[in-house]
Amino acid sequence: MPTDVNCAQMIRCSFCLWSILLGLGGCSSSQGLSRDALQNVITQEESRFIDTPNAPGPSARPDAPRLALYLKPTGFVDREFEWTGGDRDAALAWAQQLPSPAGGKNPGFLTFSSLKSHNLTELRATATRYGFDWLLVFDGAAAVDRYNNYKAGLFYWTIVGAYLADGTHSDALCVVKGTLWDVKTGAALFDEKAEAQTKTVGPAALVDDKREIEGAKTTAMNIIFQRLADRFATLREQAVKSPR
Repeated sequence: MPTDVNCAQMIRCSFCLWSILLGLGGCSSSQGLSRDALQNVITQEESRFIDTPNAPGPSARPDAPRLALYLKPTGFVDREFEWTGGDRDAALAWAQQLPSPAGGKNPGFLTFSSLKSHNLTELRATATRYGFDWLLVFDGAAAVDRYNNYKAGLFYWTIVGAYLADGTHSDALCVVKGTLWDVKTGAALFDEKAEAQTKTVGPAALVDDKREIEGAKTTAMNIIFQRLADRFATLREQAVKSPR
């Protein structure tokens, strides 16, 4: 027969397991996703990034400007995602397909090892050393709303239910921004924003918030790639109509 000590241990183990399942499940109701809050995060970071006043206008456009790419570090609590190697590959592959002027020469990334700091002045100095004319900076932020529906209360107490019942929702929102800078003058030539949201529902133990964030980020990046490509196409048309 189980002793009092064994019973106490079983109770403690059951309590701990139940607490873990509750944590996996999330809140009992949706807290919502704030698009404005994510945009404010990006805006506040940009105010720190721009350490000098913007120049009044761009310099004379090079015949075949070389484009530098930069993904701002985003691994902070209020960002919820970090750029991956796949994001870098996707950005570079997209940039390589851009027509002239942006695609006039091979684009490339500004590597962290070449930077002394992560503000606009340092990025422009580094871009100049490596022969870049334009600098395209990407930034972004994401958030997750994880909550339970009525099935969680009905089935999660069985423990097995956390693996079988579709009682947990995970909604992710990602906002990204791309800004093109003139390396020589520090002028912002244009910027574009994009956002995407994913939703899933499933067992608490199987719903992965990070997977939802990655899905939202990938979709948002695909959208902004298209919008930026359209802006570069406009620059190309202007260059053809107004040759130097």
